[in-house]
Amino acid sequence: MFDDEEEEDSGFFILVMGVVAGVLLLVTVIALNGDDLPETTVTGPAPVEEEAEEVEEEVVEEAAPETTTTTEAPATTTTTAAPAAFTMWDALNGSGEAVQFAVIGGALGLQDDLEALEDEDGNPVMRTLFAPSDAALQALGPEAIGALSSDPEGAAALVGYHFIDDVLLAEDIAALDGETVVTRTGLPLAVTVVDGQVVLNGTTVVTTTDFTADNGVVHIVDSVLQPPTLNQVLQLDNIEFEVASATITAAGQATLQNAVAFFESTPEANAIIEGHTDTDGGEDTNLTLSQARADSVLAFLVDNGLDAGRFTATGFGESQPILVDGVEDQAASRRIEFVLR
Repeated sequence: MFDDEEEEDSGFFILVMGVVAGVLLLVTVIALNGDDLPETTVTGPAPVEEEAEEVEEEVVEEAAPETTTTTEAPATTTTTAAPAAFTMWDALNGSGEAVQFAVIGGALGLQDDLEALEDEDGNPVMRTLFAPSDAALQALGPEAIGALSSDPEGAAALVGYHFIDDVLLAEDIAALDGETVVTRTGLPLAVTVVDGQVVLNGTTVVTTTDFTADNGVVHIVDSVLQPPTLNQVLQLDNIEFEVASATITAAGQATLQNAVAFFESTPEANAIIEGHTDTDGGEDTNLTLSQARADSVLAFLVDNGLDAGRFTATGFGESQPILVDGVEDQAASRRIEFVLR
């Protein structure tokens, strides 16, 4: 049994040795004939050198200088805004002396008026304003200020009397000594020079002058200017009617022609036509008569070409008689008064 195993091992060993010898022989033959072997072609990824060349070409393409196209910018025009105008409203507030007047005037629409540089026709606006100082308005007292506040039309007429539609500097006003100028309301303003000071209507002193603006000039005065009544200016105190009637006499019509001429020459002026009677007769009768007379005057003005919309006719009867030393002046009580608005 053991002899058979030994024979099998010996045969396997001889087989292995034979294989080894064959391998050595094959290696030796390859080594001796390596130069005669055919070249082989290897397929697969491109050589590294070719990849490097492609990368270099890409880099060169990317590094090529960019072409810069310069487009000439279009010409531009620079517009410089004109400086804002310095208006009479600016001058009034800048004076520091008429703050209350600016407040009251602002409530009446005075700001728009003082800021206007042109009129409705496009013509330059140039004016003079005599602005009452803060002390002047305080002197009026709260009752008078309240009355102005409750009567905007009357207040506007009063403010209008402080305007002249022309530029008058301090030296220009002083040169008017002894003369009168016409205010915006059409009523006259008297100018005198007393001890080197300009005085208006005999009592109001011009205290600070020449706050100039692009559309006029502002002066400060020490009191509120009190305009004369239209009746005083036009001598309308004797408008006659037939007795106990609303019929205007011929003399009364001649007197009213002064009113027609005034309102024709002052188209911006409006007025209340007030009718008054004396205290003779009944109160209701007098109230009716006073209204009828005011209506007659309004009709006369319209018949002479004036616009009815500029006037309001109001009768007061005997409620406002004219007293002299406590006694009624009946002739003076029977009257028509024009109150500018």
